[in-house]
Amino acid sequence: METKENQNIEVIKEQVVQSSLEKTQVLLGAISYINQEDYEKFLENLDINQAVFVLMAGCNYAQSKGSYNLDESELIAKAIKTLKKSSKEPKETSDQ
Repeated sequence: METKENQNIEVIKEQVVQSSLEKTQVLLGAISYINQEDYEKFLENLDINQAVFVLMAGCNYAQSKGSYNLDESELIAKAIKTLKKSSKEPKETSDQ
């Protein structure tokens, strides 16, 4: 049998976890941040790989909401697969 003190500790732990979950913002179902400063820092430091990730996340998110018809979904899926494939291939360097 739990003591009153242990029950209170568990309630406080749950409140802390719930509070931290409520503060986390999620964009496009894949990009999370805790406060506006973190979001601004992400925007300022966005590189090409992150930009591609954001675009793919946006497409996936829109698809999950039913934004595209079947042909549009197929086209976007193919484009995303092509980007993923090309990002995994080794880059060719030219000797000049």
